[in-house]
Amino acid sequence: MPVIRPFKGLRYDPVIIGDMSRVVAPPYDIIYDEWRDRLYERNPYNIIRLIKTREESGDNENHNRYTRARDYEQAWVREGILKYDEKPALYVRSETYGVNGMTKTRFGFIALVKVEEFGRSIHPHERTLSAPKADRLNLVKATGTNFSQIFSIFSDPDHEIQKILLEVAKGKPEADFVDEQGITRKIWIVDDKTVISRLAEKMKSRDIIIADGHHRYETSLAYKEFMEPTRRSDDEAFDYVSMYLSSGNAEGMTILPTHRKVGQLHGFDGKAFLRDMSREFDLIPFYGATIEEMLDRIKADSAVTNVFGLYLKDVFYIARMKAPAAPKLLDVDVLHDSIIEKKLGITKEDIAQGLYLHFSKSPEHAYEDVARGKDQAAFFMNALTTEEMFREVLKGRRMPQKSTYFYPKTLSGLVMYKIGPESLG
Repeated sequence: MPVIRPFKGLRYDPVIIGDMSRVVAPPYDIIYDEWRDRLYERNPYNIIRLIKTREESGDNENHNRYTRARDYEQAWVREGILKYDEKPALYVRSETYGVNGMTKTRFGFIALVKVEEFGRSIHPHERTLSAPKADRLNLVKATGTNFSQIFSIFSDPDHEIQKILLEVAKGKPEADFVDEQGITRKIWIVDDKTVISRLAEKMKSRDIIIADGHHRYETSLAYKEFMEPTRRSDDEAFDYVSMYLSSGNAEGMTILPTHRKVGQLHGFDGKAFLRDMSREFDLIPFYGATIEEMLDRIKADSAVTNVFGLYLKDVFYIARMKAPAAPKLLDVDVLHDSIIEKKLGITKEDIAQGLYLHFSKSPEHAYEDVARGKDQAAFFMNALTTEEMFREVLKGRRMPQKSTYFYPKTLSGLVMYKIGPESLG
């Protein structure tokens, strides 16, 4: 049974900051160095200085990017750039965005969620790497703050929670701005105890699946263990982590596919690979097809069998599994187990080290990298559905890395959680 509660969020003072789009940032793990530099230049108080601080020459154990993040945060609180809300609250959010020729709006809310081991009411859906977890743990040890939320989804088939969020959204938002990707972001502060109790009560019966932020959740478990010697009660601030929660059944939820590229495989022979593939898959050449036509074709076939788009230099193929399991396995599992590991010989250890297999949100980039000879083959995927995700994850399964791409990403800097009694109220 998940436990959620309100908190006194630490937020940018809009009177001082003005345009919120100048100080927020995407999740740390998708920000490359050049993007970080642009965010540094955008505003001296951009959240990038807290979530992905630059390294500097002379850094050591006592003076480093983590201690600089701590110092920035403390200075901004002293200067009034960041302020605590007066009352414990939940924070309803919306994102209005364009995707696949449509305009959609996703609603969700930010709350504290009591940390527990995976498999009870909170579940991971992907495998993770250890290095990012160590980085996030160092940051939270230094700052004692969640600067962003773990993005999680829950099942709400009758739209009970969604209706509460839509009711809140009829009011005037606390913040309303358009980010650098053209996405309209809004946030409403909910400190009404009746509304908070309704949401908390309705969440009690629901499983929570982490959509984006597995490293940060595992960091919260490690931080709780780290803080245990300081425990004075059975309800400490470090028992909680900040989450953004959204319905997997709502129309505004979008999961996009992540495509795969294979490169630098020694001795790779495209013709031999196709012969090997043809033992389990019908391979249909798709001459003269555009990427869009190929994606439409694999989407149309996905209901009956496991199907991928395959591009070897100059030719698209539709790869349809001849004898799919019943019920049908996830496409991403079939691709990794039957093709990437067994036929191409790429191991899980190789993937964890970033060898041979690479990921691309853009089908155009995956195609271009093979066409130019940078990579040897590209696999184009259908998007996972939330129904498939709930079905598999609640069995206790973890999918391969990058099985999903929840769009749009959540932003860092909208509401922060200072992990201390002052935030709990």
